[in-house]
Amino acid sequence: MEMSWVIVCCLLCSLFNIAKSQSCSESNLINSETLPVASRSLQTLSSPGWRVSYYPNMDCQWRISAGNGNRVVVDVREYIIEDGEGSECVYDYLQFFDGSSTSVTVTTVCSTARQGKLFVSTGPDAILRLKSDSSIQQAGFTMRYFIGKTEDQNGCSAEVTLTATSTVQYLTNKQWPDSYDENTLCRWQINSSGKVEMEILFSDMVSGEECFSDTLEIFDGSSRTDPSLTQGFFCDSRSTFPSRSSMTFTTSGSSAYIRFRSIASGYSRHGFVLSFKEVAPTVTTTQAPTTTTTQPPNDVCSSGTIQLTATNNTQYIQSPNYPVFYSTNLFCSWLIAGSEDSLVQLKVIDSYLEDSEGCVGDYVRIHDGDNAEAAVIATYCGEISSSVNSTSNKLYIQFRSDGSVGQRGFHLEYTTLSEYSSPACIPPAGVTNLVANTTAEYLESPNYPDKYNSSITTYWLIHNPTGSGYIRLEVEDSRIEADPYCSYDKVTVYRGPCTTYPVLGSFCGVQKPTITQYTGAYVLVAFTTDSNAEFKGFRIKYYITTERETTSTPWKNVAIIAGAVVGGIIGVALIAGLAIAIKRGKLPGMKSKGHKRRRLSSASSMSSISSSDESDNEAKRKRRPKTALRSKTKVKLPPVKANVDKLPKLPLSIKSKIPPISK
Repeated sequence: MEMSWVIVCCLLCSLFNIAKSQSCSESNLINSETLPVASRSLQTLSSPGWRVSYYPNMDCQWRISAGNGNRVVVDVREYIIEDGEGSECVYDYLQFFDGSSTSVTVTTVCSTARQGKLFVSTGPDAILRLKSDSSIQQAGFTMRYFIGKTEDQNGCSAEVTLTATSTVQYLTNKQWPDSYDENTLCRWQINSSGKVEMEILFSDMVSGEECFSDTLEIFDGSSRTDPSLTQGFFCDSRSTFPSRSSMTFTTSGSSAYIRFRSIASGYSRHGFVLSFKEVAPTVTTTQAPTTTTTQPPNDVCSSGTIQLTATNNTQYIQSPNYPVFYSTNLFCSWLIAGSEDSLVQLKVIDSYLEDSEGCVGDYVRIHDGDNAEAAVIATYCGEISSSVNSTSNKLYIQFRSDGSVGQRGFHLEYTTLSEYSSPACIPPAGVTNLVANTTAEYLESPNYPDKYNSSITTYWLIHNPTGSGYIRLEVEDSRIEADPYCSYDKVTVYRGPCTTYPVLGSFCGVQKPTITQYTGAYVLVAFTTDSNAEFKGFRIKYYITTERETTSTPWKNVAIIAGAVVGGIIGVALIAGLAIAIKRGKLPGMKSKGHKRRRLSSASSMSSISSSDESDNEAKRKRRPKTALRSKTKVKLPPVKANVDKLPKLPLSIKSKIPPISK
């Protein structure tokens, strides 16, 4: 008997380990897992590596089961997935399946959507699938899901009286979870032996500066004449409603009155879900009166920058008076700092600011650093916002309101991400890891100084482990296929450990820029080539420095640039005058008839750089043909004969000062 229990325990442990390994991760890219919905509250799901990058070659499926008699509501808050071709998602995509199998696809999405998509199943099951190929990976998706179940006590034909108990009960509008579009008035009165605690779990109404169409009101009493717990009308859309259950209201007495009104307007919203239960009244004890000092509601904005410390635990920032409207003419700032070996993640839970073109009125601005001089990584107003990650251990946040109308404000969540030793994203496969220090070191293109290969992509990840100073790259040699837009072969430097981070700079040809990373501990260098024209490559010096680059232009350089511009203008004017004189045949020794005009070679007029590499590759370059523009009408020009010896000499000598490109 004892041995049997041992065997059973071993089997249970094995099953637990198998189930545990089913979650989608870098080591388990193809899997399927079930997500049971245990309650009516919101639950969240994000793709692996959300906000940074999902994995290549993944095929992950999540089955959501709401139980018999219920339906699944999936609210995708935001998705950033590699775009397809035209309207087709052929590379990476997120799919929704209505049922317990993948035989019926409801919809497939890719590209970017900041306000997401709402999906409601027809039965108790739904499947989500994220599929990616081997090329480009984007930030992924984040969503919330919960049970969709129409309540019998809808109170929309006549006022309904309900009794709250210690067991949680629910209210919804008529037709929930399907969208409604009709003139509806629903009313409920909730009584209890103690107090009534209510929580708005989900809201999708027609929102705006004023609730003009759909409204939800909760009163602290048995009628509309009692005080409002929602501070007036409530009408959040799902894009502005918090992604966690935070709208909780408790009566001061034993009754609550709820009123929902919708006007037929063609907006096709889904309505709301509200829970309620009885809570015991608060027992008060008599004690000596104490003197308290109430801080003004905007004190957070009048005491300078608020210093906050980010940890692994979730913490929050709110606008003054949130969720009541903030005041006018505010300027608030917060500095969030994590440990030296961490990054800061900032998530927008709720945001509703005054909207304006270019966010010139009220706005929240997020800087990737410790002050307002650091790089701006997000600015938002209105209802549009997004979550961000820092590239160092600090984030600086500014909130400003102008002199006009205020709004509900914002609710932000911040925490720390993984240590620098384990970047908070997936570095490219085959990356070469380098460590920077104060002594200069070098990285070179493959085969340097011999020619690099065609059709390659190579990565170098440079890490600053000291937590101080900046990573600086100085390009000492560059012989890469040239193009004004670096469309063929190029070097790209990213401000972080992955290609999903912003670009610090890029170069090709004979450019030799200096690039400095001021806001993080990582720099990713990527070198990509196409299938044509190999050259010598590049050599880059990298090191840690405490000095910032100067951007001023010496007066000597300004004089040289100005002289070159003036000389160029004079040259163009002389050449134009010469062309007009030739056309009119007024130069000495020139006749207007009996001679054919010679066509100038566009190749000779455009040539400015002689390169042995260019000549070596001229024969092998077969792409990018340039179509000549030809006129269908032949124009007969009068013959021109010019005595070249008698033409006036131009007083301008134009020579190329760019050195030839050597191998």
